[in-house]
Amino acid sequence: MSRVINLAELRARTLLFLHIHKTAGTTLHRIIESQYNPFRIYTIEGRWVEWSLRHFQSLPESRRAQFKVIKGHMNFGLHTAVPRPSTYITFLRDPIARSLSSYRYAKGNPMNAFHKRIMRENLGVGEFLDLTPWNNNLQCKVLAGLTREQFRPIEVVKKVTRIGAPAPAGEIDSWSNRETLERAKANLESYFSFVGIVEKFDESLAVLKHLFAWNLSSYSMQRKSSPDVKPDETTRREIEKHNLLDQELYTFATELFEKLVGSLAIDIEMESAALRFEMENGLGETISRLGRAAASRIASIF
Repeated sequence: MSRVINLAELRARTLLFLHIHKTAGTTLHRIIESQYNPFRIYTIEGRWVEWSLRHFQSLPESRRAQFKVIKGHMNFGLHTAVPRPSTYITFLRDPIARSLSSYRYAKGNPMNAFHKRIMRENLGVGEFLDLTPWNNNLQCKVLAGLTREQFRPIEVVKKVTRIGAPAPAGEIDSWSNRETLERAKANLESYFSFVGIVEKFDESLAVLKHLFAWNLSSYSMQRKSSPDVKPDETTRREIEKHNLLDQELYTFATELFEKLVGSLAIDIEMESAALRFEMENGLGETISRLGRAAASRIASIF
């Protein structure tokens, strides 16, 4: 991870929250919106990712410099358009759990492009992964700095959402390679002041609280999907086959997280237990959440 001079210097930087799909980002979005002036937060909209990225890059330099936080489904590299010192944060998730969550999301969301096909053809997880190769090793691809246009060609996506359409040719997933993995690892070490682990979510929040002086007493978990369910052995092997590089990256990120925890003068068990108590007992405020979220999105458009 990037080495910073001190916490005051870190907190003065522009914060980029790189949200990887299905890595518990909803809670962190709400937390960030509570910690910073919402009119200084640029939110990359999930349904209009490419437009949001182009819009940010097209803003005058003086306007881009005003944002304290940039957050959303971005790929690594947006820091080059930020005219101030910046730092990245992100969360990684066990690839098996992330892939299952992605499948359940598509199956359970009528607005998802693959929902109709999954339901009509009764597609299982393995068949879904074959149809959506851009979703394989996704954490590596995003953190390596690949754009969605590179690893997720829109014309291919449109074709495979059609009922009965064959899975894309194998070469469409040419970005699942060792070079992509090594680039992702290098970026995590050089540009990220924090890499959290979804399976250690409370501990990760405790570290974020320490690094950025966040007040987390007002928050509860914001879950969009059901808790993780262990897959059967056949499904597990199918997912592993598609995500070997992400599994290696996840192990690497877990080691980075443990090293960061070890370098901080905090009692991580006590801090995370305190956060769990506050969340489980509903000690948080909810009145202004929607208003702050809306304000940050207004600031992102104008």
